[in-house]
Amino acid sequence: MEKSSRERLLDAGLELLGTVGSARASARAAEDRAAVPHGSVRYHFGSFDGFLDALVAHLVDVDRPRPGESPAEVCARWLGPQRTVTRARYELTLLAFGRPELADRLVAGRDVFVATLIDAGCAPDVARRLVAALDGLVLDALLRGETTLDPTPLIAMLTVDR
Repeated sequence: MEKSSRERLLDAGLELLGTVGSARASARAAEDRAAVPHGSVRYHFGSFDGFLDALVAHLVDVDRPRPGESPAEVCARWLGPQRTVTRARYELTLLAFGRPELADRLVAGRDVFVATLIDAGCAPDVARRLVAALDGLVLDALLRGETTLDPTPLIAMLTVDR
């Protein structure tokens, strides 16, 4: 099934953020990459800010843990096939410091991951710390150009019964 122009814009927006960064990503560039008419961002999202808000929602949907996926598998996906999306997540995180509504959406997305860990038996405070620590570990791997990481020692350290 072919994606709608709205979906193509969202995919293109994440790809742009993950490859050229927020300083060079624009509505026009997303429209060009998605092969949709100019003005499509305004038509579908009302404004570039509306587009950014929709990008965060799309990111949360793409980024979230899949059913039965372990934290190690999530990290492998974030550094492997979804590396560009992961880089887009950090670009959106930086933008969120100046846009509280984006920050709220990003926190809600992280809380989905936290809830997944809680459902798997992790204590709530440990699950939140684990998500934050995994996020830092993934960011460090991206900065170092690494494509794999083993989060097992970190997970063991944070989840050990004290």
